[in-house]
Amino acid sequence: MLRQIASALLLSAPLMAVAATVPSDLMHPVVEQAVQGYAVNWLLKIELESDQMKDIEPCRKILAERGFYPMLSKTASSASPLLHFKIAGTKQYEQADVDADEALAAVMHANCPATLTWTVESKYRPQQAR
Repeated sequence: MLRQIASALLLSAPLMAVAATVPSDLMHPVVEQAVQGYAVNWLLKIELESDQMKDIEPCRKILAERGFYPMLSKTASSASPLLHFKIAGTKQYEQADVDADEALAAVMHANCPATLTWTVESKYRPQQAR
């Protein structure tokens, strides 16, 4: 099935100053899929990467408090061979929700010295019979 994906790469800065799009702007049903009997769940994924784990710890706590179940990983690659840390948390929404915007704003407001990336992804499921 088709998946709609939208993301923004943001460096800890005020939400509205950097991005014209907020997560809830992307969480709208696709009429064509609804007519075919599919509903959409929306997955908001927030990731932070830093060379220092202590830099992203306050943001990990914010994600945990907001139900994102953040996972910490240590990563290195040929493109970035130095060890760095990544925290990724995902939360599912059934419809557009300002909670998604507020969670992103809270992480950004914490000013964790890290690279912040967020993604909204659609996840189709059959509609339940009423």
